[in-house]
Amino acid sequence: MPETERTGPANRSISPLEMLRCWGYIGATGFGGVLPMAYHELIERRKWLTVTEFTEILAMCQVLPGPNVVNFAVVFGMRGAGLRGAAASLVGLMAFPICIVLSLATLYAGFSDVEAVRNAFRAVAAAAAGLISAVTAKLLWPVITQARAMTVVVLAVAAIAVLSLPLVLVIFTLGPLSVFLAYLAGRRRHD
Repeated sequence: MPETERTGPANRSISPLEMLRCWGYIGATGFGGVLPMAYHELIERRKWLTVTEFTEILAMCQVLPGPNVVNFAVVFGMRGAGLRGAAASLVGLMAFPICIVLSLATLYAGFSDVEAVRNAFRAVAAAAAGLISAVTAKLLWPVITQARAMTVVVLAVAAIAVLSLPLVLVIFTLGPLSVFLAYLAGRRRHD
């Protein structure tokens, strides 16, 4: 993508306070699945990122240790406002959920044997799975017509779901292959 089309945090003035508010909202409303809320807030509502930029940051964050969305918040904040932005994004994302989880854990300890409570947790898990599936489809849609990208997707799914290969092996095999294919595509565009 040409540099003039980029709208990401590195090319836009986003204050740490704006990041704190945004990620605070994402953390507070994304119970059971924060990634769909981050997608909605950063791309659709605030237009701070394009789908391509979101996907690039997420792909990088998936190979880093730790939860993907936490890594995403830190990388996004760092790109937009340096260490202060990273700290603001991280605090915004984590503060409210930590308070909620500690409160719910205390309540759950007293009511875990109640059938209605167990059923409620099953329902939340199903809703979270649906949200993650929807975001996966949204992220896949822009590349569905790109043969190279879909080849890597099909190989990854086959390697993990069909052949039951270890994730580390799949990443270290298909990662370099996808980088090489992207390099070839970039060379063809510039030739």
